[in-house]
Amino acid sequence: MLIAIGIGLSLIGVTAFMHFHVLHVLSKIGLTASARNDRHILYFVLALFAVHAMQIVLYAAAYWFSTDVIGIGTFAGAHTGSALDLFYVSIVSYTSLGIGDIAPVGHVRFIVGVEALNGLLLIAWSASFMYMMMEQNWRRSIASSKIDGSPNEFSQYTDVQNPRQ
Repeated sequence: MLIAIGIGLSLIGVTAFMHFHVLHVLSKIGLTASARNDRHILYFVLALFAVHAMQIVLYAAAYWFSTDVIGIGTFAGAHTGSALDLFYVSIVSYTSLGIGDIAPVGHVRFIVGVEALNGLLLIAWSASFMYMMMEQNWRRSIASSKIDGSPNEFSQYTDVQNPRQ
């Protein structure tokens, strides 16, 4: 059980580190992006999707290591032992979907539980970051339309006072 706890805590640390640094880089890009170019928001979504996919792959690799190398558990049910099955279990756990057609057995259950909690937190972190970047983009777009007088999709809102200011 201590090995599973160690693996779980290590994965939390690695994925949080990855996530923090990706969001840090994206926030620097967001600060320098033009308010007239909304394409950077799409790039942010794709970058976040990629980092979540990498984190899912890390957990799938940990499942392989835990079951096939050190033998602290296995998977029961529709599991065929393939890498795709481990990736599938990782996706289901990371997103907290929990279908249950492949079930962890033994100490690997702890790692699956950690992945569900970690995935929930990292997805929420990404969602709050995206909201922050989009709100910042909207504010810059409104401000730029006030400066140069050019109409944009926010022109109808430029006379409305923001209650949070």
